[in-house]
Amino acid sequence: MKRKFSIMAVAWMLVLSLFGFSSLASAEEILASTFEKKIQSIVDEKLIGADVSITIRDSDTSEVLYELNGDTTIKPASNMKLLTTAAALDVLGEDYRFATNLYINGKISNGVLIGDVYLQGQGDPTLMDTDLKQFAEDLKSLGIHTIEGRIVGDDKWFDGDLLTPGIWADDESWYYAAPITALTTSPNPDYDSGTIIVDVAPAQVGEPATFTITPHIGDLEIINEAITVPSGENRTVSVERIYQTNQILISGNIPIGRTFRDWITVQNPTTHTLTMFQAILAEAGIEYTKDKVFQAATPNSAQLISTKESMTLKELLIPYMKLSNNGIADILIKTMGKVKNHHGSTNAGLKVLNDYGQSIGLNMNDWFFEDGSGMSHENYVSSLTVSELLYKVQSEEWYDTFLTSLPVSANSTRMVGGTLRNRLKDPLTAGKVFAKTGSLNGVAALSGYIEANSGNRYIFSVLVQNKSGAAPVIDEIVLEIAKEF
Repeated sequence: MKRKFSIMAVAWMLVLSLFGFSSLASAEEILASTFEKKIQSIVDEKLIGADVSITIRDSDTSEVLYELNGDTTIKPASNMKLLTTAAALDVLGEDYRFATNLYINGKISNGVLIGDVYLQGQGDPTLMDTDLKQFAEDLKSLGIHTIEGRIVGDDKWFDGDLLTPGIWADDESWYYAAPITALTTSPNPDYDSGTIIVDVAPAQVGEPATFTITPHIGDLEIINEAITVPSGENRTVSVERIYQTNQILISGNIPIGRTFRDWITVQNPTTHTLTMFQAILAEAGIEYTKDKVFQAATPNSAQLISTKESMTLKELLIPYMKLSNNGIADILIKTMGKVKNHHGSTNAGLKVLNDYGQSIGLNMNDWFFEDGSGMSHENYVSSLTVSELLYKVQSEEWYDTFLTSLPVSANSTRMVGGTLRNRLKDPLTAGKVFAKTGSLNGVAALSGYIEANSGNRYIFSVLVQNKSGAAPVIDEIVLEIAKEF
C-alpha cells in the first residue's frame, strides 16, 4: 500500500501545530492515518469478500496520493470503454463519420431496374428506418418502380463474427449484447444498433396482449403468448429472443391499465436491415421480384446512387459514453481494425488499442482484454493502470472531447449525467465527478476525475469485483475523496 499526502500536509501542519504538532511528517502521518482508516473501514464493513483496487492521483503531476491494492487486477466492466474511446479519438479522429452507400448494378428501362440494388454498410450505428426510406426515395427519383433483380447487403467491411468473445448465452437476447455487422440499424436516437423495441399493451381480459415493434419486424417471427388480465393483478409479462433463432417470445400476464417495453436483439443485423428495406420499398410503391435477400460484395461496376453519413465521432461519443453503449464500442473496435490494420475484426481492433496504449507510454502488459466494451469477464486491469491512462490522455489534443463524453454526477439531463445522473447527489460531489461507470454480474467500477472540496482536480479509479450491489459503496468512497482532498 502506498500513501502520499504531501500536497495537503502544509495546510494541515498549520492547523495541527495549534495542538502541539510541529513537524511536516506528523501532519502527513495524521492525515494519512485518518483517510486510510475511513476507506479501510468502508471496505472492511461493506465490501466483505470483495476484490478491491483503489487509486487516487494528482491530475497535474500523476503522483499517486493514495492506493489500496492499486496493482490488483480487476474486471473493469465498462471502464474498458475509457481505453476504447481514447484510441478511437486518436486513430479515427473527432471528425470521423460512418457511411452507408446505395448502389445499383444494371440498367433502367421504362421504370424497371434490370439488375440488383446494393446496400453497402460500413458499421454505421446511427442508420435508422428513416434513412432507408430516403434510400427508397432516391431510387424512385431515378424513375424506378420495379426491381427485377436482387436486394443485396454488402457487410464485408467487417468480418462475419456477430458477437465478441465472452458474451454469455443468457445475454444474447438483451440489447447490451447485440450482434454486430457492418450493415445494422438502430431503433432510436440512443443508437442501440442490432435491436428492436417491443411494446406490449393489454387488450380485453382473457385475450392475447397487443404488441408493436419499433422500427420494424423485419425477418423476425413474433410468438405472442401474453394474456390480458384484470387490473390489479401482477404484471408478469416478459420478452426474449429464443436462443440462436429469430423468434421473439412474448409471454406472461399484462394487466388492464399497464404496459411493458423492452429492447431485444435481432439474430442477424444485416438480414434484418435488408428485410426491413424490402418492406420500406413496398411502402414506397417499388415492387421487387425476388423475396429472398442476399449478402455479397458490391461489384466495381455498380453505380453509386447516394450515401448516408453519420454524425461525427465527437458527437457520437455523447450517447455512446453517457449511456455506456456496448454496441457502439464493439463497432468502434472493428472500425479501428479496418482503418488501421485493414481487417474489420475484434482482434485487429484490439491490436489498435494495444498500439495506442504503447504510443502514450502505458505498459500494456498491465492490460488484459478480449473486447472493447467491457462485457467480457476475461478483461482485467488495475486501478493504478486505469488512473495512469486518465492522466496520459489529458495531454491529447482531443482531451476536451473525451472529458465531455464522461457522465456527470447528479446531472439530471440524460445526455449529460448519463449513467451518473442519479448518483453522487451530495453537495460535495454533485456536478463535480466526471467518470465512467462499469457494471457486470458481481462487478462495479467508477473511474474518472473529481473536483474535490479543496477546489483541486484529482484522478481516481475504484474497481470492485466478487460483490453484488457495490455501486453505492463506491459512491461512499468517492464522497470521502471529495471531503479529504
